[in-house]
Amino acid sequence: MPVPRLRFIRGRMQRMIQAIRQRRARRALSSEPVARETVEQLLQAAHWAPSCANNQPWRFVPVDAPNVLAQVKDGLSSGNYWASPSPLIIAVASKPELDCRIPDGRDYYAFGCGMATMNLMLEATQRGLIAHPIAGFTQAPIKETLGIPDSFQLMTLVICGYPAEDHGGLSEKHQQEETAPRIRRPLDEVVSWNRFTFGEEP
Repeated sequence: MPVPRLRFIRGRMQRMIQAIRQRRARRALSSEPVARETVEQLLQAAHWAPSCANNQPWRFVPVDAPNVLAQVKDGLSSGNYWASPSPLIIAVASKPELDCRIPDGRDYYAFGCGMATMNLMLEATQRGLIAHPIAGFTQAPIKETLGIPDSFQLMTLVICGYPAEDHGGLSEKHQQEETAPRIRRPLDEVVSWNRFTFGEEP
């Protein structure tokens, strides 16, 4: 492979690794609007995710209209108060029938949606945005607001926006979490080479 091409590939890999390491579920959001073109680029990145048999089971509903945003935010749990300034929320919906359903009981749609959402989050990180997926919401009213059929599951809401200049709107606990070191379990607690040796976990 020619040296310039190799350098280009290594450069791209370094940027991707940097985005993975920098990505963080931050909460201090600005209300500054996110340009529609930028949102479309996040969605394109998500849509390039792999999926079983290329079924592409994800369905995205980006919400940026103030009146609709307000209704979606009404369905968030109290712990997600910090999402209030967000100018953009992306709903991710799907259902088992949109992806592979293996006879032994494995449904792949949630896995596919997770990969697509991660693509979106990494693209957001590279663009200086926060993209924080949440599970704390009540499905029914948000699905009704967005016109999502009952047969679909609202997998997650991705709260998006530019970082705020300060953390003053956050609770003391969340202010501490905003700047605390990222913590992961030691790798040997989640990796078992050649055989599952973890035993039964709660």
